[in-house]
Amino acid sequence: MMQGTEPASLPLRDIHLPDPVSLWPLAPGWWALMILLVTVTLLTMYFIRRYRNHKISALYLAKQELERIKTDFNINNDKSNLVKELSELIRRLSISIFPREESAGLTGEEWLKFLDQYSDKNEFDTGIGRVLIEAPYQADPEFNSNELLALIATWVESVGKRKGNKK
Repeated sequence: MMQGTEPASLPLRDIHLPDPVSLWPLAPGWWALMILLVTVTLLTMYFIRRYRNHKISALYLAKQELERIKTDFNINNDKSNLVKELSELIRRLSISIFPREESAGLTGEEWLKFLDQYSDKNEFDTGIGRVLIEAPYQADPEFNSNELLALIATWVESVGKRKGNKK
């Protein structure tokens, strides 16, 4: 030690530690992350809601179209046209509601089996619904139009309820 210098006599100050790091205010990176998370959440909610509304609107429009088809049939009693329009209606509805790969390419027996998946009975494959694949090849098809209209109306309702529950 040097002479005449005692540690207590030196003009030293106490050691002062810096203040602890605070969580607030947040750094700009945390603000950016929070804004990004809120934006992604809101966009996700928007697209889910839009997707669901599309499904609901497809059902609503299908029901309106079915009523129009019934009215047209009551006026002109054209069974060939009735089958054609009903077939187009359920095809468009199934493509709107189900994944395109699931229903768009189906024809004949496969189409009827697909329709039966969403009905309570096998009325498409073994009942009045067979008219959908047989009538286009007949000059003057004979079938009970009221039964067919009721079957299609029931199918549209059934699809709406089943798809609505899976949302």
